[in-house]
Amino acid sequence: MAPVTLYEVSITTFAKGLVTLKHILEKAAEHATAQGLGADAYVNASLCEDMRGLAFQIQVASNTAKKSVWRLTGTEVESWADDETTLAQLIARTQRTLDLVQAVDEASITGKDDNIVELQMGKAGTRNMPAKAYVLTYAVPNFFFHVQTAYAILRAQGVPLGKSDYLGGFMA
Repeated sequence: MAPVTLYEVSITTFAKGLVTLKHILEKAAEHATAQGLGADAYVNASLCEDMRGLAFQIQVASNTAKKSVWRLTGTEVESWADDETTLAQLIARTQRTLDLVQAVDEASITGKDDNIVELQMGKAGTRNMPAKAYVLTYAVPNFFFHVQTAYAILRAQGVPLGKSDYLGGFMA
């Protein structure tokens, strides 16, 4: 069996996660309509008072995937405002991120496992690490944290999501 590549661990994983994210957002929109709620009923929902809402979770998952493309390929990616206020806008952002990730050529990452990636950690300062370590210890875990949190928020709001809704995009 061939070894797992940096491309597979990062780009392929982000793409599958974005498919899942888009699916659960679309299912939330359908559920809101079926329940007679406004389509944007879930945009600001969170799991607890001191937690950021659904829109933030989608934006950070998107930004993590986008910044990873930039950090791994060295190709600058345009900055997007984090200003989505509707479920339709969040779905569109997820699709836009998926399109960006799917456009990454595997050759643009091949052999870059040891390239140094600069990660700005806010007040904690800047960390430099090999690309492989960045993907495995920060980018993928951070991405999954926000995808899973979005799922949990929607589930807590009564959207009928199950394990297959979460895993479906990964197993396709």
